[in-house]
Amino acid sequence: MRKALGISGVHTEIYAWRHAGDTVYQKGVQIDLILDRADNVINICEMKYAKGRYLLDKDTLESLSEKAEVFRAVSRTRKAIHLTMVTSNGLVDNAYANQIQSKITLAELFAE
Repeated sequence: MRKALGISGVHTEIYAWRHAGDTVYQKGVQIDLILDRADNVINICEMKYAKGRYLLDKDTLESLSEKAEVFRAVSRTRKAIHLTMVTSNGLVDNAYANQIQSKITLAELFAE
């Protein structure tokens, strides 16, 4: 994954994350994968499988943005946050997909 993002030389902590909800953020959120990089960037990764290209819609983008907002507030990070989609066959090119900073396909993950 780091190679696909072009950050194989950057020290990276990798983990999943969840927030069960509290009085400030009642709705719980779960993040599939976080790449917390030494270059002051955090990739929040969302994994999606589709037979063809994945259609990112307004609701899904808003959900991802909400996850990023909750993560930033709860973790108190000052790092830049990049939304990253990991999909089987890429994203359908639309206005919502253009708001994702990084996109990775299965082919890129398993490329040598």
